[in-house]
Amino acid sequence: MNAFTDHRDTDLLIVSHFSLLLGCALPIWLSSGFNDRPLAPFAGILSLGIGDTMASVVGYKYGVLRWSKTGKKTIEGTAAGITSVLAACSILLPLLATSRYILDQNWFSLLFAVTISGLLEAYTAQLDNAFIPLVFYSLLCL
Repeated sequence: MNAFTDHRDTDLLIVSHFSLLLGCALPIWLSSGFNDRPLAPFAGILSLGIGDTMASVVGYKYGVLRWSKTGKKTIEGTAAGITSVLAACSILLPLLATSRYILDQNWFSLLFAVTISGLLEAYTAQLDNAFIPLVFYSLLCL
């Protein structure tokens, strides 16, 4: 179990797992009943399940340029996270258009939301698993 925990976790409370669950669930809970923003319910899954995962894998394996001298996060990882979320959105939006969702997504605002969330994830050292999906959700709802 130690491989899946970090410095914020204790024996009694595993905060990182709880924040991951909360980050994936909150956008779904907040957007129930709204269908004018088709990607908003998926903000947690897109930012954590796809973006954060790709950023971590690519940054660990191919990352050379670090954002800071003391940090572990890399520019390559951040670029991979942003690119993977945009690719997932380009696949997901046509699928949502065939359902009852309204396909009304401005690509510039989507690029802005994904980029800001990706850069924020690169600089955040706190509970980013709960915070980043809420920021991404908020930016998608603008």
